[in-house]
Amino acid sequence: MTEFCIKIYRFFRNHRAVFWVSMIALYAFFGYFASKIYLEEDINKLMPSSKNEDGTTKLAFANLRIKDKTFLLFEGKNGASVEHITEICDAFIDSLESRNAAMDSTQQVIGNIFYRLPDDLMLDVIDYMSAHLPAYIDTSVYTRLDAMLTYPHMKQQMKANHDDLLSPVGSMFPELIQTDPVGLRGLLMEQMKPFTEGAAGSYKTLNGHFFVQDSTVCVAFITPMYSATNTGQGSTLFRILNDQIEQFSASAPDVKISYHGTPASGFYNSWRIKSDLKGTIIGSLVLVLIFISICFRNYNTIPLLLLPVVFGTLFGLAAMYFIKGHFSLLALGIGAVVLGVALSYVLHIITHYKYISDPEQVLRDQVKPVCLGCLTTIGSFMGLIFIRTELLQDFGLFAAFAIVGTTFFSLVFLPQFLNPKKNKLNHRAFAIIDRINAYPFDRKKPLLFTILATAVVCIGFYIAGGTQFDADMHNLGYKAESTSYSENLLRSKTHTGDKQKYFASSGATMEEAIENFEIMATKLDSLQNIGLVKSYTHTNQIFVPLHVQQERIDAWKNFWTGERLQLVHDLINKTAPEAGLIPDAFSPFFEFATADYEPDALYEASIIPEGYQSTLMEQSYNDEYLCFTSVRCKNDSIHSKESDYNRICEAIVSSPSLLVLDTYYYTTDTLIQLNDDFNVLQWVSMLFVLIVLFFSFHFNIKHTLLGFMPILSSWLIVLGAMVIFDVRFNLINIIISTFIFGIGVDYSIFVMNGLIGGKENSRLLGYHKTAIFFSAFILIVTVSSMLFAEHPAIKSVGFSTLVGMISAVVISYVVQPAIFRMINKNKE
Repeated sequence: MTEFCIKIYRFFRNHRAVFWVSMIALYAFFGYFASKIYLEEDINKLMPSSKNEDGTTKLAFANLRIKDKTFLLFEGKNGASVEHITEICDAFIDSLESRNAAMDSTQQVIGNIFYRLPDDLMLDVIDYMSAHLPAYIDTSVYTRLDAMLTYPHMKQQMKANHDDLLSPVGSMFPELIQTDPVGLRGLLMEQMKPFTEGAAGSYKTLNGHFFVQDSTVCVAFITPMYSATNTGQGSTLFRILNDQIEQFSASAPDVKISYHGTPASGFYNSWRIKSDLKGTIIGSLVLVLIFISICFRNYNTIPLLLLPVVFGTLFGLAAMYFIKGHFSLLALGIGAVVLGVALSYVLHIITHYKYISDPEQVLRDQVKPVCLGCLTTIGSFMGLIFIRTELLQDFGLFAAFAIVGTTFFSLVFLPQFLNPKKNKLNHRAFAIIDRINAYPFDRKKPLLFTILATAVVCIGFYIAGGTQFDADMHNLGYKAESTSYSENLLRSKTHTGDKQKYFASSGATMEEAIENFEIMATKLDSLQNIGLVKSYTHTNQIFVPLHVQQERIDAWKNFWTGERLQLVHDLINKTAPEAGLIPDAFSPFFEFATADYEPDALYEASIIPEGYQSTLMEQSYNDEYLCFTSVRCKNDSIHSKESDYNRICEAIVSSPSLLVLDTYYYTTDTLIQLNDDFNVLQWVSMLFVLIVLFFSFHFNIKHTLLGFMPILSSWLIVLGAMVIFDVRFNLINIIISTFIFGIGVDYSIFVMNGLIGGKENSRLLGYHKTAIFFSAFILIVTVSSMLFAEHPAIKSVGFSTLVGMISAVVISYVVQPAIFRMINKNKE
């Protein structure tokens, strides 16, 4: 391989036109296809893929509108009246809808805003119920209704009818009382009470708008045109919302407007990740470039460092384009850190060149360790493609291809830019680094004992306690202050801190989904009786299966016999005049009682507003129909196996037609399994590295074990330190642990390459140590900057990576040479 790279170097040196054309052509080729890749911002790529044959987990990830709603709150301040709050609400939403309508149809971001009841809703509901009422009367009502057909009850009921006719509702809709002289409406309200309390018990309507019970907050519900997890499209909606909120806060300071919901959380998570990566990576990069510029005095050093890394990035993105066509933006952001490994190879070549000013000799000394480091690092990253998480798979593939591309450019094209006549360096800076490298750290027994003691303690804690894996994905999410305020405000005004979760019954048709909801209702009733469930939306109270409707219609016909109708007629004639009413006013009742009724699907009648019906049922992405219920339970640790919420979920999913609309519930166990799989793959990767080292060191078992020792030791120290400081692995920092492993492999290989060179080639070890010094400085600065990030996922990578980096450098610098010297001394 070394001779092959030297031949390419000589060929390009003698054929400059071929060199420039080939390099520019490859840059253009990979750059073009890299630009074609679609960068996804879907945070669901963090989630493990489903392997369930019944498809329930897949449904939990589906693009369901019920999970995509944004709550828009208008909070009255300083005693703002209900009229003023509704006025601001109407103006805000009118402006929002106008801006959305003005956009191109393909760019519109709002599907529906449900914020008030239609003016004709009551009339439509009365007409519909008049035509279908028997289908919504439970058969258990008739026993009580029969007991109401007495003179004492009818006398009292007529007085109530008189009062109701004089009320605003009775004045507008007198037919409600005329068709119900007996008081059936009271029984119906009692029957529907579980639904009204579960569905709307936290809200009331004022001026047709939805308010919390204390009338201080008006609530609207926005259904976007896109999935909540697609934060790329979501950014447009929330930029518009933020812009309007700023405008209205100036014109109406006594109404505070806020919002929250899954789409908002996805947007702010994406924004925080981009902002943190931009701030930490760019800030640390500036510091690194200043340091490099001071040490490497050539003006072209920075471009020479970046050219291979940029080429590797384009190569990796182009490869992902050919393989998948799309790529996770979060994986790309984390992959930017991994490019530090690739930059390490470039640093080794340029640093070596600074010392000897001979490109051919640089290749003779560097090709083998660089290729070996590249191979072992690729091996560690490729293990990620076997993990059942798309983000990890994307990251593993991209990292492997990026390292291949960077290594290829560094060994093939980069030497052509190395001009011995123009080679410069900061002798003072390099002299300081050389003195550090020349200091006999490996001969200082106190330092060696300290390192040994630290390693023993860390390994002991790891063996005794073992690292823990945090499977709760909520801990990786960023909570924006504005959305947290909105969420806490609504919770404090409605559910008093309870958890509200959605469950669903499914079916091949909507009718089947409604029928299966009866199973859900039975389970939730049992859970409510034992105190696990506080309340839930009784969706089956208004969406009644057609066969049940027919049974109820038959019961209605059987109940209103000629004898009962005559009894009612006689009671009306006796009691109506006593209450000041005309008996003939109730003649519509007899037409109502004897009419012919047919079952009807309420969900197809266009009676319920779309914005509200979508919270009760919808058709999912794969033509599966779902019927929803919102369940209130205790706000405990919802992902603990012993939590009330988990017990509720276990009871629900025991039926194949029922599911939990909570991604995290389905993925918690899978994430724990993912951690176990990763541990296995990590040790398999180590075995792969051990085998590669064994062949590379010509079957010398001592050199192989010595080269492998820093890799294993630094990894165990990281695991132990995480136990000591109670730092847990999660789905993000588990990726970075692969990066720690990869850089540890490189440092170990380069130091071993220098040690094996012997006294006649002792300069090589110094060159390698200088390159490791620059590499470690760059990576430690970059990683340390992540500790200042605000996003929990990014911040979580800082500790373990920093410990791993320092461990790898210290062991490679100190312990590895010490043991190598001991081996050779014993041999002599």
